[in-house]
Amino acid sequence: MQICYQLLGIGKQATQREIFYNILSTSSSYITSQNQVNSAIQDAVAVLLCTRRSLGILASSKGAVVGRLVIKEHGGDTVDCSNLGSSSYPISADMNMKQHFYSDARYILVIEKDAIFQRLVEERFFLKVPCIIMTAKGFPDLASRALLHRLHQEFPSMLIFALVDWNPAGLAIICTYRFGSIRMGLEAPRYGKVMF
Repeated sequence: MQICYQLLGIGKQATQREIFYNILSTSSSYITSQNQVNSAIQDAVAVLLCTRRSLGILASSKGAVVGRLVIKEHGGDTVDCSNLGSSSYPISADMNMKQHFYSDARYILVIEKDAIFQRLVEERFFLKVPCIIMTAKGFPDLASRALLHRLHQEFPSMLIFALVDWNPAGLAIICTYRFGSIRMGLEAPRYGKVMF
């Protein structure tokens, strides 16, 4: 809580990983693993009935998006996700998401495997099928879940499909996007609840 207080005092944000390293460098006898920090943050969110963002904590992002999506960022820059060549747009860790979205897509494809995502980007699949393609490169991180939730709110008529492994882990990925995560029960409505 002291680190969160300091972050808010100077108007900065940090990821959970940054907070872990900060604590490790100053008070290594209290905290020995990232899981302890994650649990403490989750406890603080539950006790204070607030969001991570309101505590100055950013979600680390590993996800990417590409396809028929134009993002107008808060600073005025515009990114056309269909003109990125063989690269993709990294999903922002800023949970406030002040961007504006424009799209003529009919579908959102959520891809579990980064290799499949990269192949679809290479093939420019979104030009053949009018879609937005996103991945969290495995189990969904908070930022990827928040983006999908926001896209679902902005474009409620777009159908959402998921391409995941046909195994329990694939089902867990779909359920996390759809219902939220058990560990983040209080925050699930903010970052989950999309319809497949």
